[in-house]
Amino acid sequence: MSETHQTEYADSYPTCVETYSTLRVFSDAISPDEITNLLQIEPTDAFRKGDSHARGKLQRKANGWFYTTQKRCDSKDTRRHIDMILAALEGKLAAVETLHKQGCKVDITSYWVSTGQGGPWLMPQQMLKLGRLGIEVWWDVCFESKNET
Repeated sequence: MSETHQTEYADSYPTCVETYSTLRVFSDAISPDEITNLLQIEPTDAFRKGDSHARGKLQRKANGWFYTTQKRCDSKDTRRHIDMILAALEGKLAAVETLHKQGCKVDITSYWVSTGQGGPWLMPQQMLKLGRLGIEVWWDVCFESKNET
């Protein structure tokens, strides 16, 4: 791989139908409002421990706070989506460390719909930033047939 290949985005990634990434914070004790105040980022979604879900049949077991790139970025390159989240977290290492110290689970999940060989990847500088923040990344990968209508 050349150096330019590693740093250039592939916004029209040929085997990707759709992708987006979501920063997620789960906590038993810290409310979504407290997470928002700490990170100084407006969530795109949140719920509180005890809220009902699944048509009222279940209750949330923890507080949840989410910041997603869905509908905010049209790129089919997951790296661009993760960079958007990393940009939102820029200068907020202490806040993220506080979340970790208070027992929060902080991660990024990336949704990826593929039509064939070739999948998402990260750049070394992204891995370094994610490592410093102590944030894991995982992918929810789905496959779509090119013949589907």
